[in-house]
Amino acid sequence: MHCTRAVARLAGGIARSTWATPHTYKHSPAILGTLEQPCRLCSSTGVVDNANKTKPGAAAATEGGILKRVLNKVGFTPNTKARLKVTSHLLYESVADKINYVAFFRDFNLPNTFNSWFLVTELHVWLLLMRSMAEGSETGEDGRFLRNCIVEAMWGDVNTRAKKLGAHNPSRTRQQIETLSEQFQAALIAYDEGIMSDDRVLACALWRRFFEMNCDDYAQMERLVKYVRQQASMLDSLPRDQFIVKPKVAWLDLDKCKV
Repeated sequence: MHCTRAVARLAGGIARSTWATPHTYKHSPAILGTLEQPCRLCSSTGVVDNANKTKPGAAAATEGGILKRVLNKVGFTPNTKARLKVTSHLLYESVADKINYVAFFRDFNLPNTFNSWFLVTELHVWLLLMRSMAEGSETGEDGRFLRNCIVEAMWGDVNTRAKKLGAHNPSRTRQQIETLSEQFQAALIAYDEGIMSDDRVLACALWRRFFEMNCDDYAQMERLVKYVRQQASMLDSLPRDQFIVKPKVAWLDLDKCKV
């Protein structure tokens, strides 16, 4: 009897201490999230045999991100700086490899010298620079970056050719390249002014720079003005894809440009 009453009092004390003063447990959001997650082992999607197993969708997204980063790194994405740099060299090579320099020397009475080669190259590079700036002339835009890369490619070629010609006198070669650089900057200004004005202003710019103020044949100047206008129109008609993404510059043949 005493044991029964003692057990009863003990049970009552336990009940009062447990339920009369209940404790409130506050869970952190991380714990609540864990508690509210359905059991993976009982999930309708099947048994998960590895807690760290990546979902197929996540794996595909990860692989796609890696592939995109690799393509960006090597420059196969159209809008990357690396892609633009490759484009600049392709555009310059279209001048150095596809322009008929012999026709210019012959038809405009230019001597077959390094300086004459540079004058012809400079004229066509300026046309490329003018078209490049149509893609954005502000700092950081594609057009301005492409323009700078084309100029860099040109001077790289100029230095290579000049070193072969002046291997015995490198100091003089450097001085001549510095002179060409100053003349190049002045030529860009003169040509820009000419292309935005009428044919008389463009003819004067070509007479001062391309002919080096040594041409009395007005038919030659008129022909060169016509050639420049046609090339500028051709470049202006090229869409972005054919100029930047996959350069396809079809330079007009000088022999087909008649007055």
